Amino acid sequence: MAAVFAVLADTSGLVLVFYRMWLGAALFAVMLLASGRRLRWRTVLVAAPGGVLLTADMTFFFDSIRLTSVAVATVIGALQPLLVLAVAGPFLGERVGVRRALLAAVAVGGVSLTVVGAGVPSHGHLRGDLLATVSLVAWSGYFIAAKRASRTCDALEYTTGATVVGAFATSLIVLATGSVPVLHRSAWVWVALLTVVPGLAHLLMNWAHRRIDAGVSSVIVSINPVVASVGSWVVLDQRLTALQVVGGAVSLLAITLVARGSGTGKALQGAPQGGSLDDQVRPAPG
Repeated sequence: MAAVFAVLADTSGLVLVFYRMWLGAALFAVMLLASGRRLRWRTVLVAAPGGVLLTADMTFFFDSIRLTSVAVATVIGALQPLLVLAVAGPFLGERVGVRRALLAAVAVGGVSLTVVGAGVPSHGHLRGDLLATVSLVAWSGYFIAAKRASRTCDALEYTTGATVVGAFATSLIVLATGSVPVLHRSAWVWVALLTVVPGLAHLLMNWAHRRIDAGVSSVIVSINPVVASVGSWVVLDQRLTALQVVGGAVSLLAITLVARGSGTGKALQGAPQGGSLDDQVRPAPG
């Protein structure tokens, strides 16, 4: 739904990310304080790479959908599971397996059918496609960084730290460019939704990182373009074709098979067990 909210906000990527990050930082800081904790400097340092990558991902993606079609940008973003599966072994020590890799490819194919089933404009701008590709790389980097950080950081603390870092990183860009992030009054509701809905989804994803493999969660996350297509149909009156419906069904089936075949995965070594978002930050295993 982030793409739908961004289209409705009708402003530049930098302005959207500036306000989304600062609102998100305030939201998660309040949640953290309400849980009786505070943001630790060590957590900020651990979350810093992810915060910078998340900022880059959103900025490039929001700008890309202003230059090329949402369908093309979303298809490019849907390739994220393949990148994550490629690095899950060397960076995270996960076994991918041929079956999971094939199902991931099927899921990506189904997602692609969903988002381009109505046809891809032939006059898409190359710059927008390139920005979407950079966004894909940044998002995959954030995904891996968050997965690695879940070994030592609680989900709420990490999400707060990454968002705070992203807010300051965006502010530095604004200062460096000399631009004034002016947001039209009508856009505030969409920026607020952009903060709350995807923001809480990021929190839940970071919570899940301790419990399932990155290869599995990245495929599950690839359902986002399908959700965006449905949202575009309902909110923006962009109808779904039969091919898009078939693609969505194929992707859902493949994602279900990946999740069922892998189970919930083993909890990360050294990570606290249990399902609460209130787990404390603990040192990495020696």
